[in-house]
Amino acid sequence: MIIAHISDSHIDPKSDKLKDRLNNLLCVVDNINNLNPSPDLVIHTGDVAHNGSQEKYTLALTILEDITVPMYVCAGNRDDRTLIAKNFHTGLVINPDLEFLQYSINNYPVRLIALDTLSTSTNMGDYCQGRANHLSWMLAQEPQKPTVLFMHHPPFEVIDSKYPFQFEHWNTVDHLSHVLAQNSQVKQLFCGHTHRNSNGQIVGIPASTVPSVAVDLRFGNVPDGAELRPIYHLHHFDGQQFQSKTVVC
Repeated sequence: MIIAHISDSHIDPKSDKLKDRLNNLLCVVDNINNLNPSPDLVIHTGDVAHNGSQEKYTLALTILEDITVPMYVCAGNRDDRTLIAKNFHTGLVINPDLEFLQYSINNYPVRLIALDTLSTSTNMGDYCQGRANHLSWMLAQEPQKPTVLFMHHPPFEVIDSKYPFQFEHWNTVDHLSHVLAQNSQVKQLFCGHTHRNSNGQIVGIPASTVPSVAVDLRFGNVPDGAELRPIYHLHHFDGQQFQSKTVVC
């Protein structure tokens, strides 16, 4: 199974970088569509738009709707949960009355679960007991199937970031840790938000972030020759674990 992972496109008609960001996103979509073999799906780990509105999502979709495989999105801190659910594919929402956007995708060799890490008060991450209970419930439905989680805020310390810890409080990550410690089927976490390559772990489970699609917002080191070119990740599952690589468009 192959997953293409993109994040943080930050489409915003009010930005003087709009043309560049649209071109960055178009370049990524064209590159994904020309992969051989093709990925099974694309995940976008949030901040599709910058301070999401229907106008901005409609503009982003003029490019994203051309992806030739299914694409799934989790909400970033600059997104609008309701509009993400309205405009993009979501999978099975086990509790439709949940106020958070968490869902599972069950029709692949690896199960995918989108998490909601949005805070109501800051741009930092949050993960309350209610969300953790819902995740525990979802994981209990398929306890033997290999599973990955995708989310916006990384639940590990990003050493080279100005803000190494991306959540409001450590105890919010503890809610997630307690669930993961009881579910050995979770193989990896894929995240966004930091706009850079970074790797870590939570209760021994590998976790990573992908650089922002928006080149003007990107941080950290990139491969030689990629300073002005958009980047995304490809994750290959071999039946036991994921092998990941950076793709330069």
